[in-house]
Amino acid sequence: MPQETNLNVAPYFDDFDASDSTRNYCKILFKPGLPVQARELTGIQSILQDQIEKFGSHIFKEGSSVTGGGVRWNPGYTSVRIQQFNEGIDVDSYLYKLKGEVVIGSISGVKAKIKASVTNSDSYILYISYLNTGGEDNQSFVAGE
Repeated sequence: MPQETNLNVAPYFDDFDASDSTRNYCKILFKPGLPVQARELTGIQSILQDQIEKFGSHIFKEGSSVTGGGVRWNPGYTSVRIQQFNEGIDVDSYLYKLKGEVVIGSISGVKAKIKASVTNSDSYILYISYLNTGGEDNQSFVAGE
């Protein structure tokens, strides 16, 4: 999708026009021994942007999706919020070691495998996959386990 903003105003002064066939150029030469000017850099950016746009419009249709882009969601994962301290030890000191470990609820008897963890300033969250339940009454961990 082409850019609609007019950049041929201060401070850019970008006078590149892809539709102008009389100025069909793809190169900007610099004067040796003098510093590169901002207008020259802006011109280079415009030429590159135009070339990428022409390539993209040749390869892709407008609105087509690019493979590899998407959202993955696994309904088998559940999030569990845990306390910062466990038996007086800060969980942050060993949280990175928990991935792949199997945990068993001390009250419920539920078994789960830790798939990932996320931390922020006030909470610790584990993403788990339940392996088995603790019986008919216990399908998930009980609060306080």
